[in-house]
Amino acid sequence: SDIEWDSFKLSNYNEYKSYLRYFGVMKLTYWDLRGLAEPIRYMLRHSDIEWEELRIPYDEEGFGTWMKLKTQPGLICANMPYIEDGGKKITQSVAIYRHVGRKTGLMPQDPDEVALCEMMEQELMDLRSRLSVTCYDIYLTMSDDGDKSEKGCHDFEYLKEVFKKRLTDRLAIIDPLFAKGTLTSGFDKLTYADFMAFEFLDQFRKFAPECYNGFDNINKFSAEFAKLKGVKEWREGEVFKAGQYINAPLAIWHGK
Repeated sequence: SDIEWDSFKLSNYNEYKSYLRYFGVMKLTYWDLRGLAEPIRYMLRHSDIEWEELRIPYDEEGFGTWMKLKTQPGLICANMPYIEDGGKKITQSVAIYRHVGRKTGLMPQDPDEVALCEMMEQELMDLRSRLSVTCYDIYLTMSDDGDKSEKGCHDFEYLKEVFKKRLTDRLAIIDPLFAKGTLTSGFDKLTYADFMAFEFLDQFRKFAPECYNGFDNINKFSAEFAKLKGVKEWREGEVFKAGQYINAPLAIWHGK
């Protein structure tokens, strides 16, 4: 006779295990680079949640894979990164950060702390977008017969200086917010925005390390955060030490 496993009527334990795999394991899909997905990975590495990921190579074959994946049912606003959780697919980076934050106990409850985290998330995404504008030549295509940049269309050195000025100005605003250790408190009360801050500030630091001089709160936050469970092990591993792309390989600055 059928057995009710976890309130779902399943005929045997193998079906129950399949159910757990589908509903119980969060899956992340993104390019094989840090980009916008690394804060998600850090939250999951730090948590006790079972998860897996599909890293798609940033090449012609990878683009073919993505063209197939983006048409799958249920992938609203098809984009990467996306996660599959509980039979649902979730797209858009900030929506995923918040969702994973709720699942892993990293979502603040106090309204003032929620507002602070949301302001920080938007500030970080603004800076991350500006880094992309700086590093990607928008006229460059993957295709050999596609339109290529004309000389002077993308002035990387000029845009880099513009970004560095913006970053320095905004770090001066962000730095005092980490005076307590993390954004809302000490390291005993982490939020999803702290994971965003750690990764994106690390990306910006690799691009323009000279901008971080004198910002003691941010520098201390980054050093302490790197010691957290899951974070420390990853950063001490061979894959991280070998270097990872921050932006795609075709970027003028890809970070590897």
